[in-house]
Amino acid sequence: MFLEESTFVKSINRDREQEFGKDRGGYTAGESVRIKIPPTPVVTDGDVWSPTDAAKNAVEETILLKVDTPKHVGLKFGSIEQALKFGEYNAKGGFKERILKPAVKALVSVVEADMLQRAIILTNNFVANTGPLTTLSPYDNARAALQRNLCPEDNRQSLITSNMNVGLVSASRQLFNSQKDLAKQYTEGWIGRYAGFDFHEHQSLYRSTNGTQVAGVTVSGASQTGGTLTIGGVTNGTIFKAGMIFTMTGVNMLHPLTKQDTGNLMQFVVLADATMGGTTGALTIYPKITPAGTANANVTASPAGGAGLTFVGAANQTIEQGLAYQGDAYAAAFVPQKLLAGCVGSTFDAGTFSIRCMTFGDGVNNFEGTRLDVLYGFTGVRNNWAVRTGVGL
Repeated sequence: MFLEESTFVKSINRDREQEFGKDRGGYTAGESVRIKIPPTPVVTDGDVWSPTDAAKNAVEETILLKVDTPKHVGLKFGSIEQALKFGEYNAKGGFKERILKPAVKALVSVVEADMLQRAIILTNNFVANTGPLTTLSPYDNARAALQRNLCPEDNRQSLITSNMNVGLVSASRQLFNSQKDLAKQYTEGWIGRYAGFDFHEHQSLYRSTNGTQVAGVTVSGASQTGGTLTIGGVTNGTIFKAGMIFTMTGVNMLHPLTKQDTGNLMQFVVLADATMGGTTGALTIYPKITPAGTANANVTASPAGGAGLTFVGAANQTIEQGLAYQGDAYAAAFVPQKLLAGCVGSTFDAGTFSIRCMTFGDGVNNFEGTRLDVLYGFTGVRNNWAVRTGVGL
C-alpha cells in the first residue's frame, strides 16, 4: 500500500538501504553511509607517464547519505469509541479501511513531496517553456541535457503536474501509434513515453520561488572555485532562495570525458536560502566550480571578477515545473524502527519500505494510541542526471 503510491521514491536508487543497521565486525553504519563518485579520468597524450594527471585520476567525490528524517501519523481513540464506531478491524468500512489506510496514504504523500522538493532544489539543469506546456520539445532539450552529462539511458522518468499534462495530452496524441495508448490518453490523461522518458502525472511536484533580486548580480572576486560563490551587486537584506537557477558569463560546461568546451553555459543552482548582509554575500551552489586543468573539471574556467549572473525567472516568481531524471541521480534509504517496550504492533516492508505500526494503551484514561512511523534519508548523487522542466517563463 505504501510503495504503490510513491512514483518518485520507487524509481530512485535505494541500494545503500541494506547497509544501515547491518553489523560488521561489531559496528554498524550509524546514521549515514558514504557514496563514492568515481573520478572522470584525464587521458594523457604521448608515451610519457604524467604524475600530475595520475594524481587527478585518483580524486573521488564523496556523497553522504544520512538517515535523519522521521515522520509519523498519530491516532488516538477511546475504548468506547472503538467499540461503537469502528467495529471489527478488517471488516468492510471498519478501522483499517476508514482510519488506517487514509493515514498511510497521507504519510506516503508527505514523504514523497518532501523528497521531490529536495530533488528539485538539488537539480541544476533547467529547461524553460514560455507559456503553458503545449509541445513536447522541452523534453527533447531535457534529453539533450542528460546526454551531455553522459547519463545512462535506462530508467529515465518524467514527472509532470496536472496542468502540464492537460496541454501535453492534446499536443502529443499523434505521437503514439497504439490505439490502446491513444484511448488511455483520453480516458486517463496519460502521456506515455517520449524522448526516452516514461511520463507520470504527479500531484506533489514542488513549485520553487525566486528570491527578491535577479538583475544586476555579479561575481565578486576572480578565480573562485568550489561550492561557495561570492557575489556582488546586492544590497543589505536581499534574499536568494534555494532552487534558483543561474548561469555566469564565460563559464561553459566541459564534456565530462574529453574535457572539451561544449559551447553551453553551465547551469548552477542555489542550494540554501541566503540573506545578504551588505553589498556582497555568499551563495552555496551546485555543481562546484571546477575549472579546466583540475581533477574532475566541469567548466572551462572560473568566472571572471564582475561577470554577470543570469537567473531563470523574475524576482519573487513562483515556478511551476516538472522533473525529468534518471533513477541514479538520487539516492534514498528507509530504515526500520523496532517496537518499543510495552507496545504491540509490527514493522513491515511494503515493497522494501519500512513502516512501523505501533499501538500502546493508557489503562487509567481508557484510550489507545497508534502511530505509523517512517525513518529515511535522501540525497543527490549525480544531480546533473536530472532536468527541471519549467513552464510560464
